[in-house]
Amino acid sequence: MYIFLKNAGLVLSLCMAVSFSVASYGKEKSISWLDSQINKDPEVVAAKELLNASSHRAKSLTQAVYNPELEASYEKEGDFDNYSIGISQTIDFWDKQSANKSIGEIDVYANQQQLLSLLDSKKANALTALVNWQAAKKAAQLLSERENQLQTLVGIVEDKRKAGLLEPLDAELVYLNLSQIFSEISESQIALKNAEVKVQELLPDWTPNTANLFSFTFGATSYSFNSQWVEDHPKVKLAKAQWKGQQSKAQLTTMESKANPTIGVSAGRSGDEDLVGLTFSIPLNIRNNYSDTVKAAYSEAIAAEANFRSVYRKQSFEAKANYESLNVSKKYYEQWRKLTQGRLDSSENLLNKRWEAGDINTSDYLLALNQRAEGLHAGIRLENQFKLAEISFVLSMGQLSKFEI
Repeated sequence: MYIFLKNAGLVLSLCMAVSFSVASYGKEKSISWLDSQINKDPEVVAAKELLNASSHRAKSLTQAVYNPELEASYEKEGDFDNYSIGISQTIDFWDKQSANKSIGEIDVYANQQQLLSLLDSKKANALTALVNWQAAKKAAQLLSERENQLQTLVGIVEDKRKAGLLEPLDAELVYLNLSQIFSEISESQIALKNAEVKVQELLPDWTPNTANLFSFTFGATSYSFNSQWVEDHPKVKLAKAQWKGQQSKAQLTTMESKANPTIGVSAGRSGDEDLVGLTFSIPLNIRNNYSDTVKAAYSEAIAAEANFRSVYRKQSFEAKANYESLNVSKKYYEQWRKLTQGRLDSSENLLNKRWEAGDINTSDYLLALNQRAEGLHAGIRLENQFKLAEISFVLSMGQLSKFEI
């Protein structure tokens, strides 16, 4: 059974922004059945491995930029052995190591947000598939009940017709309605099977008989829109991390365009004399000062900033649209429930009694039954619409992971 956080106003603001390390993520003590199914998805496995890779890469970027170089030489000159040994080190004069470390940390954070966004998307897709399957199952059950009802009605009509209580036309009307139901049942069964396959695609171990997975609810009684939730959305955080990453890369490009000195010391012997040497070298950026490379890097950073603002704007408007859709669908679903509460069952009993008593003809009776069925189908559609709108809203606000599903 899905267990959700009950609240009076979808109090999602209590939930902090998600941030975790690879180690802590791997050490989760327990995950829900739904999460365990999503974790089997190849895309999720790939995203986790990319997160692991970025973690190792970030660790490597904390290391020194330049390693020392060892030089040795030997030559024989007549009776003399000439040799020398030296060591040189390029100095990270502009502190590229710090820039690399920043890039590595941002990359890990970006991959975390990428994984979170993917997990939320996969969970939303799975919940959507389950909701559609639930609606298809209810519709199929409703049509099956109508079929049984008409099959029973056929027997009653035949008995009444033989007794001279009904005209042959009444029997024909029943047969025509039954034939129409067969067509609708066929379509509903196809829709149900397609819905089952979709759920199985997303949840490998799921079957139509999986216990306690038939229905679920977020348990919220009201909803609100908060721009802070949009700012904390994994997609928005990912775009922002990519922007900051490009800024750090642009700074690193600037550092790399500047020369770093190399200092070396050596010692050796030439003939009868001992030799000690000190070397200093620095590249001369005369023929190429790398200014165009630096300009390109900063242009990419500006483009990444524009992309971040675009993602934030798009996500904000998407969340607002989903918020409005949710309120509308919730309003009319609740009105349908209030309007039909207790009426549909009582209306069926009343119709049966009046038809059997001869108060209404068979044509009107069948029309009333069809209208009742349409009312039930409308309820299924409204409930399905409401649940899908709820999933879309919670996902667009980046709050899906806050619920224990």
